[in-house]
Amino acid sequence: MIKQFLALRYSLVEHNQRALVTQELPTPKGRAITISIEGDREFNANGVRYSFVGFEFINPITDEFPSERFLAGKMAKYRQAHLGTKVPGDIQEFDVDNWIPIHVVVDVFGQYIFVQKDYKFGTEEQICNALQEGLRAPVLETYNHLLFIEPKLETGRFWSIIKEHSKIYKVDLTMISPNILETNKKARQALEELKKLFDQDDITIRLRNEKGDLRIPPNPISEYVDYIEEGEGKWAITTEGGRGGKKTHKSIESAMTFEITTPAPEEHAEESNQLKIESKDMQSDISHEAIMVAEVYSAISGITRK
Repeated sequence: MIKQFLALRYSLVEHNQRALVTQELPTPKGRAITISIEGDREFNANGVRYSFVGFEFINPITDEFPSERFLAGKMAKYRQAHLGTKVPGDIQEFDVDNWIPIHVVVDVFGQYIFVQKDYKFGTEEQICNALQEGLRAPVLETYNHLLFIEPKLETGRFWSIIKEHSKIYKVDLTMISPNILETNKKARQALEELKKLFDQDDITIRLRNEKGDLRIPPNPISEYVDYIEEGEGKWAITTEGGRGGKKTHKSIESAMTFEITTPAPEEHAEESNQLKIESKDMQSDISHEAIMVAEVYSAISGITRK
């Protein structure tokens, strides 16, 4: 089954010491994320119950992608479904547990997360927020690092919005402290110097003009936009609305998406039955998760080449 996936990046930023004993980050440091998804862990975010389910490192069928680099599993959102059964002269009502699952692939080397889009689970922003909330606490408690998740963005969308609108009222640029090596070097250097001074986790630059006459010069703003587009921050632009008033455009709306082949539910059932009669090695040869991960690896390779 082909599904739409969001391409996200996760960053790890050292936090002020909160515990007397913490561990050093593993190598590569992106492996720190594994502590948050072990053992079908459940968590709550904004009053909603979630669970990470079935995460494990996926082995390639041949050599489509590196071993010990990609974790695959699901994140599920809990909802109680209210159902009814028709009986003579009445409807008998009852509640049942209803978990809505989406596929998640984690690249511990490149610090990418590819997560399936599903309107039943939530918006792109809700998916990102739930992932960040679920992954953060164990990483902070164990490694004393804050974890941030932001989308990898299509290039140029920020400047397209600026050019398409005659009124610019406000621009917010939020940047996570330096973490991912591919990001804009000038922006990294500036944030590194600020980190030395203030020890900030992130920084927001807010530009505002009440009349809508805000000027956004490419220099130096383009350096910060490039940094954000790599997945180390977010932007928001407030312009005139299409029918009067104001409209805010968010960077999440330009998140990169990819079509990825996912295991079909019936394929999972077949694998479960086959596990009872076939060896582990034979199962890896027909791993549907390996096909999904191979497509994710191909997408990441295309992103990095750009």
